[in-house]
Amino acid sequence: MKRLLPVLLAVLTGCHLIDQKTFAPSPEAGPAGAPAPPAPPPRIDPRSPLLLIDYGIPNPAYRDLLHLAIHAAQARNPAVQFDVVSVAPTIDAASAAQQQAVDIMRAILEEQVPAVRVHLGLRSDPAVSSPQVRVYVR
Repeated sequence: MKRLLPVLLAVLTGCHLIDQKTFAPSPEAGPAGAPAPPAPPPRIDPRSPLLLIDYGIPNPAYRDLLHLAIHAAQARNPAVQFDVVSVAPTIDAASAAQQQAVDIMRAILEEQVPAVRVHLGLRSDPAVSSPQVRVYVR
């Protein structure tokens, strides 16, 4: 028994109690207890839109401009694809913004663009003051 005591003391002095920190350390703590860096800002689309429709005014007149933009893009590339992205200033405005994007998509389809070449998107951006629909080319 006397021989086991030094071995037990040597083993036990290097041990610590197991608790929640052992299995799930605090996500706020980085190395050496430093706070974790802030999350990176959301990536903003670096592309310039072919067309930007601002819904700051009710029922914006976009059909003629959309017609010209679609045909100009198809003249440059007959297989062009379009991203129709609705940008809402808040999450609460997302439902209305989504419907606006669907309306723009339907207008593009009326221009004889195949549905497989039109892609819908939705995101929120607190930097915009009113809902927008942006049409990008791929």
